[in-house]
Amino acid sequence: MKENLADSFHPDPKWKWMEFFLGFKKAINLYSPFWGSGIKVLNYNKEKQQINVQLKMNFFNKGYMGTHFGGSLYSMCDPFYVYLLMKSLGSSYMVWDKRAEIEYIKRNNNSVFAKFEVSENDIETIKSQLMKQKKIDYSFTINVTDSKENTIALVKKTIYVRKLTPKSKNRI
Repeated sequence: MKENLADSFHPDPKWKWMEFFLGFKKAINLYSPFWGSGIKVLNYNKEKQQINVQLKMNFFNKGYMGTHFGGSLYSMCDPFYVYLLMKSLGSSYMVWDKRAEIEYIKRNNNSVFAKFEVSENDIETIKSQLMKQKKIDYSFTINVTDSKENTIALVKKTIYVRKLTPKSKNRI
């Protein structure tokens, strides 16, 4: 017998433990793929549902041409909208990354920054759409900028959101 999604969809216990004892910012900054890549959460504002991230240029994330490795630029944008939406919507919703696109705009060989924010309007729109549909795709665009706020890359994240019910099957 398959367990239903409402009972099985939740963060990994390791992350729940780390977040409880260390807080989100310290826990994610200790995450080895971020730490090794030079990715650091600078600020997490729970009330504003906002996260600011920095990617420092270093030997491990510098590409062949002396600029940031594209995978590192994307990695700095990977988990944050899912996290913010999960915290905003609560455990009655399934939230997953579905798709990502990155457009490289300008060459850069210094630190870059990204700001992630989920507004009340985003939450209202998602909930409203889910009253009409069982599941939705919701998109955000992130500007990856240099220290002078010049756009280095644009990352578009598409997030899958579904309202969980006790009758949900173990399907996405």
